[in-house]
Amino acid sequence: MAALAYNMGKREINHYFSVRSAKVLALVAVLLLAACHLASRRYRGNDSCEYLLSSGRFLGEKVWQPHSCMMHKYKISEAKNCLVDKHIAFIGDSRIRQLFYSFVKIINPQFKEEGNKHENIPFEDKVASVKVDFLWHPEVNASMKQCIKVWTEDSIAKPHVIVAGAATWSIKIHNGSNEALSQYKMNITSIAPLLEKLAKTSDVYWVLQECNDSYERVLQ
Repeated sequence: MAALAYNMGKREINHYFSVRSAKVLALVAVLLLAACHLASRRYRGNDSCEYLLSSGRFLGEKVWQPHSCMMHKYKISEAKNCLVDKHIAFIGDSRIRQLFYSFVKIINPQFKEEGNKHENIPFEDKVASVKVDFLWHPEVNASMKQCIKVWTEDSIAKPHVIVAGAATWSIKIHNGSNEALSQYKMNITSIAPLLEKLAKTSDVYWVLQECNDSYERVLQ
């Protein structure tokens, strides 16, 4: 009886559901997804890559999954093709230096972390014509401001991408005092117009300081 009922049900389903109807349903589903995607772009803006830094979650150790887009792990050849004739500048403290090393090792995995850490570190791939610089400025002060100001001058070649950030050394040197925080705010405010001017011609990213007690591990 059970087998008879199964066969009857199967024939009934096949009567209403064919390969043609399956294709129609698949087409409708694709059109609905496309409409939802277009509506999302219209509501949130055309550039979903902004969510790479502002919205997402960790799928596992060191695996970040942003909302609205998929992360792509670049191969060496892909990274070089993407960065042909590009100049990327990292300016800031130890955290930014770590980002610099991670970025360069995508292009050249054999690049070694050696030498004096508290100094500028250049990198260049002449074959791909890619230049990446780390500029040691551990505090937001007059020295960092001058470095950024030079880039705003019309006669100076500007980096295509600028990744900047500094906070941990100010916290350490001044023991996290309120006075140091006030000074930090003033210094950030003074360089903000320069960064905004640079953002008209370059991609500029400011790396925020994490609000936790583990910052000392990067003060090396």
